Amino acid sequence: MIIAADVRNGGVSVGLVSAEGQWQAIVRLSAVDRSADEWAFLIRALFAERGMGLQDLSQAVLSSVVPAWTGIFVDVLEGFLPRGASCLVVGPGIKTGLRIRTDNPAEVGSDLVCNAVAASALVPVPCIIIDFSTTLSFTALDRQGDLVGVALAPGLEAAASDLRLRAAQIPQVKLEAPERALGKNTAESIRSGIMLGWAGLTDRLIEEISREIASPGTQPSLVGTGWYDQAPVRTRQPLTLWESNLAMQGLYRIAMKNRG
Repeated sequence: MIIAADVRNGGVSVGLVSAEGQWQAIVRLSAVDRSADEWAFLIRALFAERGMGLQDLSQAVLSSVVPAWTGIFVDVLEGFLPRGASCLVVGPGIKTGLRIRTDNPAEVGSDLVCNAVAASALVPVPCIIIDFSTTLSFTALDRQGDLVGVALAPGLEAAASDLRLRAAQIPQVKLEAPERALGKNTAESIRSGIMLGWAGLTDRLIEEISREIASPGTQPSLVGTGWYDQAPVRTRQPLTLWESNLAMQGLYRIAMKNRG
């Protein structure tokens, strides 16, 4: 059994998957600064609640875009493995099967790399991967399946938090699709501005990126991901695939490519 962890500023996903690719469970934890012992206790407890132990693990794989937590999670995951086994950390030198054609491939986030590895196996290329996380990211794979660039914008929740921070009378509201463009109260106005605004931002970036990676008259595949059951905004071009655990799927594939 393989244990995989995706560590981000907005939260942590940890999953158990068999060598054949069957996911047993994926748990999610809030992004809170904890010690290695605390993380280990919580992860064990969450899987125990699902009737799963961590005694039969043979491999661990980690993607972390929070440098301060990377070493902590290496310690946590290696603590679940047999003595002497090491955790695979996604980064330079790790086999991914993905060519990264950017100015500095090492600076591309491991979460984006994992997304791209999974998407290239699940949909035809070229494709655009849209990750609705703390950061709204657009990762482009060209017709050869190479990662050729990324576009980044603030995520939906980050935008709402910044709005509340800068405007004292702005309340916290649930981000869901508005009924109309013009809100009749403050909550409706926030939903309209953020949800419709970010839908427009998403459509524009899809349009511009498509021109750069796809042949004229063709559309790239669109893959959406994020901690939502479905895409939080509606795009003009329907998504080819929505996969909430896309990075975890990529982590599994990377683990198998680097298996001893």
